[in-house]
Amino acid sequence: MADLDDYPPGTPDREIAIRRRVHRIAEFYRHLLVYVIVMSLVWILNVIVISTSTRPIKWSSLWAIWPTLGWGVGVLVHGITVLPAWRFFSQEWEDRKVKELMEKERQ
Repeated sequence: MADLDDYPPGTPDREIAIRRRVHRIAEFYRHLLVYVIVMSLVWILNVIVISTSTRPIKWSSLWAIWPTLGWGVGVLVHGITVLPAWRFFSQEWEDRKVKELMEKERQ
C-alpha cells in the first residue's frame, strides 16, 4: 500500500484530507470484515464443542460471547471515531449548527 503522505507536489490540502478520511473509513470496513469472519469461526467452533460435549449446556458453555463482546466494543469505538454519520457533536457539526442558527436569527 502506498504511503499516505506520498502525494504529487501541488496536491491540494483538501484532497489530501479527503483521501486520508477515505483511507480511515476503508480501514474500519476491513476491521469490521475481519471481525465478522473471525467471530463466525469462533461461534462455529463454540457450537461444535457444545454439540460434541456430553455435559449439559450452561451459560459457561457459550464462551464465544466474551471475545465477541470484547472485540465488538473495539469495532464499535473504531466506527464511532471514523464514520461521519456517527460523528455527533464534532467540530464540523458545531460549525454547521452555528451557521444554521445564525441564518435563523437573520430571518
